[in-house]
Amino acid sequence: DDIANRQADLILLKDKKCVNIEVNFFNGGGSKPEEIIDSYINRQSNLKENNIGFILITDGNCWKGTTNQLTKGFTYIEYLLNYRMTKSGALDEIISKTFGE
Repeated sequence: DDIANRQADLILLKDKKCVNIEVNFFNGGGSKPEEIIDSYINRQSNLKENNIGFILITDGNCWKGTTNQLTKGFTYIEYLLNYRMTKSGALDEIISKTFGE
């Protein structure tokens, strides 16, 4: 029920494989960037239970100096990328690996 009522930024679907991609950019600090990692760790877990992959692309000045949340994200989120990683081909590699292209 939890994932059925959520809206995704992007869904990739091919040959009965599905991946949810979430994208955000936070320029300032505050509680939202801090909470977002926990939220997406839970989202990934819910999606995985339903055989749906998950990729988080996040960037922005808010992440400077928040190494605890980023470390947590890189520990628990299988595919956590920033803009530079995406631009350098990491997203393409993940998609190819996931869909066997």
